[in-house]
Amino acid sequence: METLISVLNFENAEGSPEINSPRTLEACLRAGYDPSELLPKPKKAFKTKGLPDDLVDVKYETFERKRKDKIATVTAEREAIISYQERTQKYGNQEQENGHTAANDKEDNVGHMLELEQKRMEAVRRRQEKELAKIVAREQAMAALQSKIKRAEDEEHRKKKEHERKIAEQKAQAEKKRAQRAQERARKEQEENERRRELARREAEFDRKKKKAEEEAARQLLLEAREREAERERKMEEHRQKTEALLQAQIQLAEENRIKMQEREERVNAQLEQKKLKKREEIMNKRELASKRITEALEKHHQLHEQKKAAFHQHQQEAMKRAKEQEIAEREKLKKQADERERKNRLRTQRLVDAYRMRNEHRAEIVARRQEKDKVFSKMQEQREAEYRTRKFYNDLKKSDKQENVERVARMNEFHRLQTLQAIHEADMRYEKIQSQKNELMRRHREEAKQSLTRKHAIANAMDLMRVTNDYTLLDQLFTDKKSRRKKSKTRGEDGDNEDPRLSQTI
Repeated sequence: METLISVLNFENAEGSPEINSPRTLEACLRAGYDPSELLPKPKKAFKTKGLPDDLVDVKYETFERKRKDKIATVTAEREAIISYQERTQKYGNQEQENGHTAANDKEDNVGHMLELEQKRMEAVRRRQEKELAKIVAREQAMAALQSKIKRAEDEEHRKKKEHERKIAEQKAQAEKKRAQRAQERARKEQEENERRRELARREAEFDRKKKKAEEEAARQLLLEAREREAERERKMEEHRQKTEALLQAQIQLAEENRIKMQEREERVNAQLEQKKLKKREEIMNKRELASKRITEALEKHHQLHEQKKAAFHQHQQEAMKRAKEQEIAEREKLKKQADERERKNRLRTQRLVDAYRMRNEHRAEIVARRQEKDKVFSKMQEQREAEYRTRKFYNDLKKSDKQENVERVARMNEFHRLQTLQAIHEADMRYEKIQSQKNELMRRHREEAKQSLTRKHAIANAMDLMRVTNDYTLLDQLFTDKKSRRKKSKTRGEDGDNEDPRLSQTI
């Protein structure tokens, strides 16, 4: 026999058994959970690439907390199902006991059962009306949505037809305008041709008049040119005569000027000869004076040279003395300069060493600060990434919770829908059963009414016959026939085929 695994013992079973208890499965359906959601999972099942251990622990703890909540919910639903089944079974036993005690009075029991069933059906009907009202509301909302979509499609179809009609009208108007433009263009072309013919006629007339005017102007210009040519020849002759007179006057004036220039040149040459003689004499006098000055200057220069030579020797001796003194001073100065240069070199070397050391220290300090900043930045980046991963993790958890809730609500709605449909089907079955019982009671009532009416007619006929014949044995025969007909009516009543329609109208 297969062992039942329920919500109470599935954690104690070995391995990972599937839950197969009917009550637990129904409780899962009522709560909207999948039975596999109640099964535990190891912590390693929640480890993923890039997810730290603390978030794995949070994910595992969240799963366990939700799983325990689901187990508590399913357990409560299972207890509710058990309580409902016990109440239903107790109510069914009471009905069965009441049925056994009333077995002798079947018709009264059926009426009582019908009354109870009517009350229960009324309660079921009210409950079903509420449930059906919700379903009808959803169906109405869906129908309203479909109606809205249908109206939108009709409106879109109408707009499309209107648009097509407008496009057709626009095309017709465009075609009409195109035809009008073609007619207008033909009319304009005709007017243009007429205008061109008129313009050609005017141009021919203008050319003819212009040619005539040009011929007249050419003839007039020829006359004027001839007159101008005669006037030009007359003026040129006058100009030539004036020019020849001016040339003769200029030639005469040039000859007079040449004679004057020749006389002035002769006077200038005579003056130049006199000046040359006077200049030669002055040069000879100046040469004599210059030779005297040169002799005196040479003597003075020789004396001055001797004096300079003596002064030079004396100055040379003083310079040698000063040079020795200066050399000694220069040596001391060079020694001092060498010492000072050596001191400056040492100081510069020390400064370079100090600067190199300080630069290395500064560089090391910068590197250390940079490394410290990199460490801080890396820590901040790690913290940010950890915060981002944590936020993303919790957001994913919220999304998964919402998705699970949506799926759970969908499963609960589906279960409620199926349960409502099952309840409706059971109610329909109970209604059909009650209707069959009611029809049976009605048939029996009609049968009794038919028998009563037949009995009344038979008794009336028997009384009339007894009044005529005074034979009272007819009543005994009537009751004997009544018993036999009652037995036959039971057999016919079971078939329910033979029924007088007039009896149905008397009920």
